[in-house]
Amino acid sequence: MAGARTFGHGLERLPAPRLVAAHDFHRSRWWLRQSLWWMPIVGALLGGLMGVVLVRPPSGLSPVLRGVAWDASVVEARTMLSTVLGIVLTSLSVVLSLSMIVVQNAAAQYSPRLLRMYLRGPGIRFIIPIFISTSIFCLVATEMLGFTPTDGRYPRPALGMAMVLLILCEAALVFHVLNTFQLMRVENIVRQIRQDALDGARALARRRRHDVEPPQPARTSSQDTVVFRAHGQGFVVDVDGASLLSWAEARGLEVHVDVAIGEPVTRGAVLGRVAPGRPEVFPHLEKAILLGRWREQGSDVALCMRQLVDMAVKALSPAVNDPYTALEVVDQLTFLLCALEPMRLGPRVLADSSGRPRVFLRAATFRDYLSLATRQILRYGAGEPMVVLRLQRLAGEVGQRATTEETRQAVRDALHLIQAEAERAQVGMPDLQELRRHGAAMERLMEGGAMPPVPMLAF
Repeated sequence: MAGARTFGHGLERLPAPRLVAAHDFHRSRWWLRQSLWWMPIVGALLGGLMGVVLVRPPSGLSPVLRGVAWDASVVEARTMLSTVLGIVLTSLSVVLSLSMIVVQNAAAQYSPRLLRMYLRGPGIRFIIPIFISTSIFCLVATEMLGFTPTDGRYPRPALGMAMVLLILCEAALVFHVLNTFQLMRVENIVRQIRQDALDGARALARRRRHDVEPPQPARTSSQDTVVFRAHGQGFVVDVDGASLLSWAEARGLEVHVDVAIGEPVTRGAVLGRVAPGRPEVFPHLEKAILLGRWREQGSDVALCMRQLVDMAVKALSPAVNDPYTALEVVDQLTFLLCALEPMRLGPRVLADSSGRPRVFLRAATFRDYLSLATRQILRYGAGEPMVVLRLQRLAGEVGQRATTEETRQAVRDALHLIQAEAERAQVGMPDLQELRRHGAAMERLMEGGAMPPVPMLAF
């Protein structure tokens, strides 16, 4: 960047003013949501603690636990715990085997990017920790019974807890099997991805409540602009605009973030610019841009749309040849785009308490989302009349609900591109006339026309 200076590592030790500011995200909370390890670890620790406490309960708890304890000798108790452990491990093997088969089939038939949906599902986050907790409990309780000095028949609270945990594990097994069978249906998969995208879009929309209206374009860099760079690498998972605003307002600066959520960043790449530039460095800037090892669904709406598009493209490939799955995807993209259209999209501009713009953030526009949802599917499905009809209907549904001229123009451009690609791919085909009529009807919707019925060809 001509005339721009970069922050040096030697200046990072300069103290920054302490701020009490709102945040768009908290790293610890984000880590808890994304990490797959902490719940199994907590389950294992909880199981071990219960195994110690229920075999040799403290004097204060003994009267309370005696009412739910089973009378048994040490040998009987250890045999019963061993039996419970065997049942639990067998059930866990069923859970893992079923999960592996479903994940493998989904990755092969639909998209390998669906793996993250299973990793964030209840099977990994809740059900497996239940089995781990029960297994550790049985192991620890069996070991602790070996230190029991007497072998008479006494109330054993650990046996009552073992039965409770066994019932809980079997209920978790039944739930996991039923839930997995539901996820084997493509309709449920695409609906879940669409809901994830919509949840992320709504969360981002809530952050925009105090943005400048209308969004102002980012200013061009001047001679005293200072760029700040990434000290790590990965994908942009989120950007803490609220924290950046407080930081910029405290120093009387402007911050221009040049990377968007979902964008890959290499070490040393320019993340953004500060104006007017000063001979100091602010580590807070880099911390406000959260980098992850991979893209995450929380704030990355484009990732969810990409998952849906990948499913449609895979279904249209000669290896799979499943056009109906592509139709299911286009329908869900229609629902999603209709929900996105009224939201505030595009670049963000955050102003300080005096109304002066301080922070400029990149973000996808509605035209970007419309292009992402249609172009690649159109490339591979232009020769399939039912896919073209559903894409036309997607554009028509969005255009009918358009609230701005910019959206209506984006829809017109999409309709013209869909028709042009269909004409090129289906030269001499008998369905071209139907496609032309339906495309013209979709364009008239933006002028107040009525929605025509879905042609039988598109069912």
